[in-house]
Amino acid sequence: MNEIKLVIALLKLVAQLIWLLVRGIAALAKWTFQVMRPKPVLARRPPPLAAADPGTAAPRPRRAGPDEAERRRGLGRALAAIERRAAALATLAGLERPNRRFQDALTSYVPATVGGVRAELVRASSTSVGVPRAVTSLELVLDEIEQLMRQRRDPVLAGALGDADQLADACYEPIIAFARAKNLPLTSGYPATQLGDFQLSIWTGFNPTSIAPIFLPRDFFTRVAWWPALGHEIGHDFLASVAGLDYKLRVELGLPSEDVGSRPLQLDPDGFKLGELHRLFGGWFEELFCDVFGTMMSGPSYVATMHTLFAASEDVREVLLVETTQSGSYDPHPPRHLRFLAGCRVLERAGLDAEARRLRGSWEARHTAAGRGPDRLLVPMRHGVLALPLEPFIRKLETIVDRLYAGPLDALGGFGLQGVSGLDYGPHEHAEGQRAKAALLRSAVPTVRDPRAVIAGAVLAALERPDLEPRILQHARAAIPAMGTGEQRPDAYAVTAGAGPRPDHTELVEAIALREILSTPRARGRRPLVLRRGL
Repeated sequence: MNEIKLVIALLKLVAQLIWLLVRGIAALAKWTFQVMRPKPVLARRPPPLAAADPGTAAPRPRRAGPDEAERRRGLGRALAAIERRAAALATLAGLERPNRRFQDALTSYVPATVGGVRAELVRASSTSVGVPRAVTSLELVLDEIEQLMRQRRDPVLAGALGDADQLADACYEPIIAFARAKNLPLTSGYPATQLGDFQLSIWTGFNPTSIAPIFLPRDFFTRVAWWPALGHEIGHDFLASVAGLDYKLRVELGLPSEDVGSRPLQLDPDGFKLGELHRLFGGWFEELFCDVFGTMMSGPSYVATMHTLFAASEDVREVLLVETTQSGSYDPHPPRHLRFLAGCRVLERAGLDAEARRLRGSWEARHTAAGRGPDRLLVPMRHGVLALPLEPFIRKLETIVDRLYAGPLDALGGFGLQGVSGLDYGPHEHAEGQRAKAALLRSAVPTVRDPRAVIAGAVLAALERPDLEPRILQHARAAIPAMGTGEQRPDAYAVTAGAGPRPDHTELVEAIALREILSTPRARGRRPLVLRRGL
């Protein structure tokens, strides 16, 4: 009898152990799933949560258990810390001239977003990941702004970044004016450059903050060829910051999404179909748009930059290759030869045919081997590389470029990019660039005012005299007043021929008085202005 009771007890114990083991495995599986969930890739950080609608009443919170209550308290403390950190950064930004443009994001965007996240925290259940993700995104926003501010406190780097910011701002000005005129919802307006160990790129996911961080490679301030590429990055920001622009342009041009366009070629028994060619341009559209945009910003200097940065280093066929990503899809960047041809096509449409012919002739001569120039594209396939004739790709490319350049496109208010005032780089702008080039070749600071024309001249001058590139870039930067530093051009106070007599003492006093009258009340209120003779 005792043996039977012992067996029953053992069976109960085994059953309990099995039950505990099953529960443990289930809990482990749940924890593993949460840990193994895909996290945001650094280059594609998710935008912070939008602020909640203040007119929407939050529902009554459910009674929370101990774990959920502690989680909510922790997230609440994190949001309070974000508010304190943003307020401290905003105070510093107000005291530092180079960093004042970050105040709007710190005093408007961050507090509004924190308010929306708090409302979401009231509604969220213990299983919601929206609030923690939004808190992480806000912390990333503050990290990035703090880094941008820190670099602008460096006495040497502040001037260098100020020059790059000034050029980026000049590229962005026509976009802001166009968006206002056409009532387009532009979410970004403050490009800000940052030096680091990056490829030249822009963080479009930062758009909701109104700041557009542009990452510069380490050799940016020693190679003039990098500078026109800022226009390309502004093109990315324009496409991303106007809600629905990318989608509407694709619809009007009849192009699929980037995801569809980047899928590998599907060959029929009859071979390559033109429909597949059309699909590929959907994967390449954004980069082609930005190349058109960049060429319209800087003219021949942008195409010259492509000539320098895109040229084959070993095998001439490098520029014909359709590159792939690690996942096996096609890279969003088209083959370098197609990108170069897109730039040349824009120059032809802008009336700069001679420059287009010269640059294209030099490019094709450089990429000709054994008497064979670029006449095909090379597409990686499962068992090798497929060579496709270039001509159909060129026809499709020219159709897209012509439409982007001249329109009509409803997504751009019925115009093409040519209709955006201040964007088109035509013969007048090219003449300004040529004047800047002539000054730089004789080791003088250009008198040209437009930063785009100054850099255009610098690229063309360095192309002609590469041995003078450091001096050319130095004098070009001297002609660009660094944003946020109070720097002036060397000739800012010079009296030129025909400019009249030098201002006398009375005019200087009147200018200072007018500045005080127009300054903010806070700046005037603490100390009365005292003008002394002999100032």
